[in-house]
Amino acid sequence: MENLLFSVNVVAPLFILMAAGYLARKISFVSSEFLSQMNRFVFQFLLPLMLFQDIRTTYKGDFSNTVLIIYAVSGVIAVIILTTIIIRLTVKKKGQQGSMIQGIYRSNFLIYGFPLAKAMYPDEAVTDIAMLMAIIIPLYNVAAVIVLTFHSEHNNEKINPGKLLKDIVTNPLIIGSCLGLIFGAAHIKFVSFIEQPVNQLACIATPLALFVMGGEFHFSHLKHHYGKAVTATLARLVIIPSTMLGVCIHAGFRGPELAVLVSLFATPTAVVSYIMADNMGNDGELSAQIVVLTTAASCLTIFLTVYFLRSLGYL
Repeated sequence: MENLLFSVNVVAPLFILMAAGYLARKISFVSSEFLSQMNRFVFQFLLPLMLFQDIRTTYKGDFSNTVLIIYAVSGVIAVIILTTIIIRLTVKKKGQQGSMIQGIYRSNFLIYGFPLAKAMYPDEAVTDIAMLMAIIIPLYNVAAVIVLTFHSEHNNEKINPGKLLKDIVTNPLIIGSCLGLIFGAAHIKFVSFIEQPVNQLACIATPLALFVMGGEFHFSHLKHHYGKAVTATLARLVIIPSTMLGVCIHAGFRGPELAVLVSLFATPTAVVSYIMADNMGNDGELSAQIVVLTTAASCLTIFLTVYFLRSLGYL
């Protein structure tokens, strides 16, 4: 029951914020133009600032747990490659391909995973999850730029390697992550009158992203993508966790380390996947539906995963 309540307490606020955005648009409190402008603002400024601040304040330059790094990074790369191959063979539209690939591989490691691991092991898991955040978040964003560029509906020409590299280097989320790494490794601290507004702006990134996503969500469009959204949800919350965590358990991971891997492989699709897909010419509606469905279903799947692993003595 404690694990179920924890999952509900993590998921419910996300849904309330999305519902607030949906209701605000339905009663014409905000317009579609406003939501579109806020979408760009969140993607280009608030989310990069949040990544910068979160990585800067948690990353301490400790990469000593190399075995955990190898399994986490290898697992993510394997998921990206296999997902890309399968989706390209089974889904026809380019924009939908990009949205599904990102929706399946990209977990909510930052917003959902970090508090999940800390809730299970408040002291022991922090160092490892901060270490992985410094690696996985830039990896997620580089992969997203490549995947979404290749599958963009706006890109009908042959991919230019130089342009692709430019898109990676200039991506706001990658810039925010890299600056966070640099500032964190150098232990750079801000004076209080700078730290406070930076914190305040970083804190509104996720709530505003969820509000905008809810505002741009249309239930009438769900029928167009229902099968694809459900498929992505099953892959994100059932197939990937059971496969990757099974491999990690077989490799000997237990306790805090396994909790960190649970937070990486078993959490729902990241909210930022919708923002990036929508801004890079992929199917934003499908991305939003994947985020909503995985977030809703994760309340049950996270509970079952944690309960099952604890019952067997792995956590």
